[in-house]
Amino acid sequence: MTESQHYSSYFPLSLKEHDIRAGYRTKPFMIQRPAILLITSGTLKVVLDGSTHPLKMGSSVILRTNGTLQLINDTDHSVRLHYLHYHCVQLMIAKTSIMPSSEAHGRIHSLHNLHSQHQIQHSSGVTLHHLLTPLKQSFKEEGEKGKLRRQLHFLELLLHLQAQHQMQGLTVEDTLQQTIDYLEDNFAKPIALSELPILAGMTPSSYCRAFKKLTGMTPGHYLTRIRMLRAKELMGEGQVTLRDIAQCVGYQDELYFSRVFKKTEGLSPSAYMKRKDRKIAVVSSYLLQDHLLALGIQPIAAPAYPKYYHTSSGFPSYLHDRLQGTLPLPAERPLSSSTVMRLSPDTIIKTQSLHMPNDRQWKTNPHTIFIHPSARWEQYLRELAGLVHREQAAGRIIERVETLEEEAKVKLLPVTSRGSWVIIRLLPGDCRLYGCKEHALADLIYTGLGFQPDPRVKHGFYRSYAFEDIVQLDPEQILILWSEQDEVQQAYQDERWLKLQAVRNNRVFIPESREWDPWGPIGREHMIRELVAYFGC
Repeated sequence: MTESQHYSSYFPLSLKEHDIRAGYRTKPFMIQRPAILLITSGTLKVVLDGSTHPLKMGSSVILRTNGTLQLINDTDHSVRLHYLHYHCVQLMIAKTSIMPSSEAHGRIHSLHNLHSQHQIQHSSGVTLHHLLTPLKQSFKEEGEKGKLRRQLHFLELLLHLQAQHQMQGLTVEDTLQQTIDYLEDNFAKPIALSELPILAGMTPSSYCRAFKKLTGMTPGHYLTRIRMLRAKELMGEGQVTLRDIAQCVGYQDELYFSRVFKKTEGLSPSAYMKRKDRKIAVVSSYLLQDHLLALGIQPIAAPAYPKYYHTSSGFPSYLHDRLQGTLPLPAERPLSSSTVMRLSPDTIIKTQSLHMPNDRQWKTNPHTIFIHPSARWEQYLRELAGLVHREQAAGRIIERVETLEEEAKVKLLPVTSRGSWVIIRLLPGDCRLYGCKEHALADLIYTGLGFQPDPRVKHGFYRSYAFEDIVQLDPEQILILWSEQDEVQQAYQDERWLKLQAVRNNRVFIPESREWDPWGPIGREHMIRELVAYFGC
């Protein structure tokens, strides 16, 4: 049997510019060929198969054939639009030949299988102008070169429209992730950050606030971080010039790249490339030694919680043996910088925390590198991997943990399919209600393992003093984590708690979770296995 695959290719046929004067309306007419209508200035109403849609500058419509279209300008200003005809050809590519697909013979296909309905997209007029200008110029160029150039610019326009189509109907977090994916896929190209809010369908101010809330940094800082991580990866490979590295990560000016690198990394690119293995100390409330151990690096000092973990070191038991020789730094009280500096570390990895000393004493130390807070464990891993030239190892670790999550998700299906959940932590005088996003715990339990959050819980991170919220929610199932037995017993002495349906139906689950830590790869794997074992899956 001959193996074959089907592909579609699109060719622009004509591009016409029209000015619709104020108060003018066309008669309804039949759409004979696949076309795209693009509004480049003004506001216009279009009537598609009898349905009216107001469009503004930047809007576009992918028109289906055999539909009806009417244009109405009931404003006081003229409207400029472009009408673009195109042709679609479906090809069947076999091992030995390329031929038109018999399925496509005799009929025209529209974009993305959208020929059954009109599709309206919205973007900025600036974006549309940037895409249309080279396309219009290519129509003036004759010969084979002109044809190829027209198809190139037309496909760029289609990619933009497809991205806009995918953005519509997504949640804010989904659209933000789309722009993050766009940055990570295109960091080596010139990127206009002003276009990101448009891609997300948000105002610039709301986009920046939402982006920073999700990632802990601005879009510009995030882009710089991606570029610097890739630059350090290239430096670790050797035999690459600084000029080549700069161009590979999106900087045409080698000197400007060097200035940015020194500002973000604390030393010049040339000095970075000459460094040998370093002694690393971790000063943090997070167990970042987890990430370093996963990457094959043992720190000389790392945070410990001797009052919380039942080990002599104050490290969780699954890290205790692996950290023999690492100085435990008590993270439950302020730490003097002299304790760390007497170890002569080459690098101090520092995160901001209310439980750690004033950051100013660390900022003055040239060995300190600050790690930005994040809700995602992968971000910590990638940033630390960039510091120790282990980016490829980080990729393998992330893939391994994701595979473990998928396997556990299948095993837990008999449990997770029973209804919705809330996750709480009981503390002296406090009840924390964890949200369904913006926290490593929610990311693992809800997204990674498939537990369904109570649909009424819509906040992120966690909400403190939320006992009354729990009473109002009256949830189906409750998962209690990181809670002492005394606090659990106190909850069961409250009449309101005893009336909850989860309590009455014996759907309250209290695993031994003292060492459950979703923020690091080793701790995350430990937590997944413990959770699966607890539910007997």
